[in-house]
Formats: sequence, C-alpha cells, structure tokens
Amino acid sequence: MKNELKRSLNWEVEQQELQTGNVAIKGKYVLQRNDTGAILNICSDRYKPFYNYNLLRLVDDIEKISSFKFEGFEEFKKGGRILAFLKNDKPGVLGGEKVEDFLIIGNSHNSSSKVFAGMSNYMFRCENQFSGNLYSLRIKHINGQNEETFNPQIIVNNYYENRKHLDQQVNGMMNTELNWDEASRYVDRLIDEIDPIETEINLIQKPSTRKREILDSVHREMNDLGNTVWGFYNGITFYTSNILKGKSGFGITNGIGERINRLAWECSQRKVNRGNF
Repeated sequence: MKNELKRSLNWEVEQQELQTGNVAIKGKYVLQRNDTGAILNICSDRYKPFYNYNLLRLVDDIEKISSFKFEGFEEFKKGGRILAFLKNDKPGVLGGEKVEDFLIIGNSHNSSSKVFAGMSNYMFRCENQFSGNLYSLRIKHINGQNEETFNPQIIVNNYYENRKHLDQQVNGMMNTELNWDEASRYVDRLIDEIDPIETEINLIQKPSTRKREILDSVHREMNDLGNTVWGFYNGITFYTSNILKGKSGFGITNGIGERINRLAWECSQRKVNRGNF
C-alpha cells in the first residue's frame, strides 16, 4: 500500500454545548478534538459519537477472533473521517494474482459517513488497489447504539461472504470478452462522468491528457490480462493507483480514485450480466 498509516490515535472527541455568547442553544452540540480544540461537527442532541476508543476496541476484538492483524489508521479532513486497516495474515489470490486483503472499519466525526465496514485489495503484480463496502456494518450516529450493534464475529463472517462473492464476480469478468473499440468508447463515457468531480484533483488535467493516461493504463493491463472486462477494470485501477494525481487514500477508499473505481466496477458488472455497459 502506498500511504503510510498511523499506528495510534492519540486524541479523542468531546461534546460541548453550542453557545451564542454565554447562552446555550438547546439541542445543539459541538464535537471537537480534545488535543487541538478543532471543531469537527455541529450536531443535534440525537447524535451519538462513535468515539475513537470505540473504534480501537472494535479493532482489538476483531484481531482476537480472526486472522486479521491491525496495520494502522488513516485520517482525513483533520480527523473528521478515520479509517482503520486490518490485514488478513492468510495469503490471498484474486483473478489468478497474489493480493493482500484488508478489512476496513471506517468512522466519521463530521457526519460525512456512517460507521461502516469495507474491504480493500492490493495486487502485488502492478500495485493496483480497489475497495468496496461491506453492508454488514453501516450504522448511523444516533442514540440506541449498543455493543451488539458492532458484533465483531458478524463483521468477520460477512467479510468472508463478500470475499467469496467478489471471487465469483471477478471470475465472470475474466470470462467476459471485451474488444479494444468497446473499451475505448467506455473510457470516453467515464471521462464525461468524472468531469463534475474533477476539481478534487490537486492538479487539474486537460481532458486530452487524462484520456491518454487512462487509455494507456487500460491498454497496458489488457495486454497483460487479456481482452476481457477484468483486463479493462485493472486498467482503470492501475490509473487510479499509480497515475492519478491527488490523495486517494491508503486503499483507494476515499476521494476521486474511489469514485472512478466504483463507476468502472458498476459498468463492468453491467457488461458481465447484461452484455453491454
């Protein structure tokens, strides 16, 4: 994986009443860091934080019952969004290639997401990365949470069910032919779809440059993996993992790289299941 992870979270969030002058605003709270005082969120009294210590405890519980080992944390938006990565110690294979498999537990303190679980895969051959959500854990920050809500065994079980389903999907992609003209046409459509979110890239590229880089990436991977949907999709993940400028995250779980991968994955599944993009 590309980005260096933090091994610990040395801060916590605190709730304070929102005030105007010396007058508290009923039903409103400020969520802030206890180390820097930075404000992460203004929320209602129904909002229930999933504290950093809750995340640490969940990670520890998953380690105790599985082959996953904690790798570290990645923070976004000054701590407003946090991802914990656990690597599966057992060697993995995806599409006939050796991969590292990661379980991700994500949380936000700024209302940008629910508490969620996901997976990320890192391919050794070409450093391609992509990720997806596990819908076993998508929990709102509201009162009523309890320890059973975040059952580590359910999370691990659902990870393996999703991993098995991913293998089946990739097998379908490997066995679905795709010619170069069709791949090129979809790259044009993909560029049209990502233009509205282009401003998130640190260095905005001209469309012609972006198209050439994506096409070069797709051509490279289809040459290696064959004229299939799997080869095409790996071309997209090669671009987002190795060429795309901007902060994409440790496992392509955040930002424009994740969105491009998701759009390409959705179209790839349409091709496998319906015969067209």
